[in-house]
Amino acid sequence: MNYNKEPFPNDITLLVQKCDAVILKIQESFSNPECLTVKDLYHIDKGRKQIDFINKLQVTCNNTLNKKNKKENEVKGLYVFGELNEEGKVVPIYVGISRTVLRRLYQHTWGKKHNETSFSYLKAKHYSGYKGRRELLSKDLLIEQQEKIKNYRLIVIPEKEDYDLYFMEVYIAGKLKTKWNSFKTH
Repeated sequence: MNYNKEPFPNDITLLVQKCDAVILKIQESFSNPECLTVKDLYHIDKGRKQIDFINKLQVTCNNTLNKKNKKENEVKGLYVFGELNEEGKVVPIYVGISRTVLRRLYQHTWGKKHNETSFSYLKAKHYSGYKGRRELLSKDLLIEQQEKIKNYRLIVIPEKEDYDLYFMEVYIAGKLKTKWNSFKTH
C-alpha cells in the first residue's frame, strides 16, 4: 500500500486483461449504428437542458456528486469519444476519466469557461494555431468545437477503483492510438 492506504494491484496482468476487455467493449459499441452521441444524452425541458444520461447509457451510478448527498447520483469512470471517419467507421479519438463523468461531459459540450471545456479548448487552439493566453481564446472557436463534440459517439465505462481508472486511461488511449490524448505533464 502507498502512504494513503491505497492498494497496488496484486497482479498487473489482471488489470491489463480488464483493459483489453474494455477495449473490446468500446470497439463493439462503436461498431453499433445505435451508438449514442453526446447530444443524445440531453433533452430540453422548460427551456433548460436535462440529463437523460443514466438510462440511455445503461450505466449504474457509483459515486456522489458532492459530499452532502448520500445517494449515488454520478458515474466515476472512463469515457471515450469516437468520430465517424471517411469510411463511415467510428474511430476512438479521446479517452477521459472523471469522478463525475456526467458533469464532465456537460462541461466538454456546454461549458462556458476555458478551464471547464478543456477538450474543445485543445481542439480550438490546435485548429486555429492560437498561441496566446488560454482565457483569451475566442469563445466562437470554443463553441464551434463544442458543436463538433456534441456529435461524437460516446461510451462510458464505470470504474470505482482509482488505480485501475488511471491505468486504464493511459493503456486504452495507447492501444487505441487516440489522437487527442496527450500525457504531457503540466
